[in-house]
Amino acid sequence: MGGRAKPRGNLPAEFSSFVGRRLQIQQIKTHLAASRLVTLTGPGGVGKTRLALRTAADLERGVADGVWFVELGGLTDARLVPKAVMTSVGLRDESGLWPLSRLIDHISAKRLLLVLDNCEHLQDACAVLTDSLLREAPELRVLATSRQPLGVTGEQVVHIDPLTVPAGGAPFVLARTAQAEAVALLVARANEAGADLVLTDANVGDAVELVRRLDGIPLAIELAAVRLRTLSPGQLVERLNDRFHLLTGGSKAAPARHQTLEATISWSHDLLDPEERTVLRRLAVFPASFTLGAAERVCGGEPVAPDVLGALGALVDRSFVNVERAGGDARYRLHETTREFALIRLREAGEEAVVRRTQLSFFAEMCRGADSDGRDADDETTLANLEALEVEADNIRAALRYCLADPGSVQTGLEMAAGLGRFWTSRALSEGVQWIEALLERDGGETSARARALFVRSYLAAAQGDPTAGLQASADAAQLTRGADDVLRVRILATRAALHVLDGDISEARRWSDEASTLANILDDDIAHAAAAQAEALIASLDGDFVRMRDVGLAAAERCRRAHEIYMLSTHLTSAGVGSMMLGDHSAAESSLVGALHATLAIDDRPGLVMRLQALAANAAMARHAEHSARLLGAADMLRTEGGYDVSPFIRPLVEQAATRAATRLGRERYERERNVGAHLDRDAAIRLALGTDLAHNPEPAPAGPNPLSKRERQVAELAAAGLSNKEIATRLFVSERTVETHMYNILNKLGLNSRTKIADWVLPTG
Repeated sequence: MGGRAKPRGNLPAEFSSFVGRRLQIQQIKTHLAASRLVTLTGPGGVGKTRLALRTAADLERGVADGVWFVELGGLTDARLVPKAVMTSVGLRDESGLWPLSRLIDHISAKRLLLVLDNCEHLQDACAVLTDSLLREAPELRVLATSRQPLGVTGEQVVHIDPLTVPAGGAPFVLARTAQAEAVALLVARANEAGADLVLTDANVGDAVELVRRLDGIPLAIELAAVRLRTLSPGQLVERLNDRFHLLTGGSKAAPARHQTLEATISWSHDLLDPEERTVLRRLAVFPASFTLGAAERVCGGEPVAPDVLGALGALVDRSFVNVERAGGDARYRLHETTREFALIRLREAGEEAVVRRTQLSFFAEMCRGADSDGRDADDETTLANLEALEVEADNIRAALRYCLADPGSVQTGLEMAAGLGRFWTSRALSEGVQWIEALLERDGGETSARARALFVRSYLAAAQGDPTAGLQASADAAQLTRGADDVLRVRILATRAALHVLDGDISEARRWSDEASTLANILDDDIAHAAAAQAEALIASLDGDFVRMRDVGLAAAERCRRAHEIYMLSTHLTSAGVGSMMLGDHSAAESSLVGALHATLAIDDRPGLVMRLQALAANAAMARHAEHSARLLGAADMLRTEGGYDVSPFIRPLVEQAATRAATRLGRERYERERNVGAHLDRDAAIRLALGTDLAHNPEPAPAGPNPLSKRERQVAELAAAGLSNKEIATRLFVSERTVETHMYNILNKLGLNSRTKIADWVLPTG
């Protein structure tokens, strides 16, 4: 018997010890058993998030379809709440469905637990989403954290109190006092910070007084605990008492909890040196986690240019900033309460506008760099860029919001939105449409920036199957680029041709395709030729000229390889494969389609994966391999349904013909049986089926030689060799679990391994 399967989900790893809360954890579990929505409420810093995560982790193995954590603290646009949940559960916004519909389709028959964290600033949107999901998904349960209830029917509210503090009176029994939650947290965090705190009869009274003065609030205790490296508990109490007296006007009563937390943060803040305070307040513009490079750029500007690296390290040491390790990299994050405090200080310093413009500049460069046409990026870099954009999504959204609010930044916003075209297409389709349309509604921006944004809008419409919106955008883009002889215009014209095909107007499609090809010939540029060839191959298929379709596809594929244009490569190899298939050369067809599948996997194009499987199924049916075709059709339909995609109109006739041929050859009963076999494969097995490979029969690892893995693949291999699951690797590297699956497939394929357990044998001697 094998070991238990690892639970599904995306719960983040815990980076510090969890202290106390046993009774509350049990209470939350009890409520979740009786109610499908439980909301943990309480003030900032009281530990709602950590408690929710620990409870969810305890329940993880008992939830068949996984526990999924949704961090909403960095989100400010209520319209993007469904998109945030989609992303967290591993779905992409790459189908024509709106995110809420897509979510409902995905979870309606699943048994899972959603953890919605930091709902308070998006309360109405979270309430509407939760209500809709609970109505449509009978096995769904939701655990939310918020400073106030969501107000949804059937909600069970659990108010989270601070940690327990020892009762008054002396003397204190040392062993019993050390078990009090607030005291235990103080000792744990002090020792984790290097304070070497040991409770004794001499200091236990001061320790108790300290956690009392901090009202048992976990965040306040953690901020204070790091000071125990240089102060005794008694000295720390004395200094905190001075600050509380100042903030409360000398009131003899204990301060309210929000005053306690503010006083603790303020006191800890005032102990920072000027550079550390400068960096802290400037970090407030990051709504989500950030890199050292981003911090150095955003926080290092005038009028004061601090040592950001040194200050950031000090802020981590003092618990103002949390560090999240990702393999050899690190990302940083402010607690939401700390960020609110820092933002007030930023505004008081009069620096907010300058710092936000610097932040905009940093992320604008990242977005512009993503739109390279592939000329300067190899395939690994292309995928790495997409992964980086996924991780920075909340920061990029903040920059785009600034562009919408600032009339002087519309140009930058248009450039960013256009630069993100490939990201929108494969990761955030409907969201991309919203941003581009909002920016195009603003006055301003140079003609070239508006034209590029309109072009991106047009091909997003093509991906959504919306020719009406796409044709309007492409017409506007064509008008703005009239007379221009550049690659952008070729791409606009070719996309317009494809949209006319979707709209059923073949005459207009032919007109714009011809114009795109003519301009590409004038430019004699690989990317221009490849763009024009997309429409040319499509028109050839409609004309029944499969020799031309094949030849155009093969020639364009070679241009794509030269230019490192992997996005169009899969399309052109598919054209070549379908052309060969229709000409009866099924071996050549399979070769081209398998190449298209490899290109699709390299960029983790999930709708493209479905299309390549369908094309291979059609080729198998024509080649009289009916059983293989039926299984491929089942596998493709499973992935298509899971992803929420429609069958592409460009391949639908081939899919229908393949099903008919396979059913006729096998008989309806056997066809359904074989198709069902394919439908029950997982993604990796479906890919192996499509490639005609069986990892169980792959050769042993290749002899030692040059390392065949890319830098990212080596990172994944090393973590897999250390025993981490795909989910754990995804958490470490800040990528999606599906991206890790793609890397794992490539690693096994490149190394000739038949099991991930053998990766360790390769990693150890290779180093």
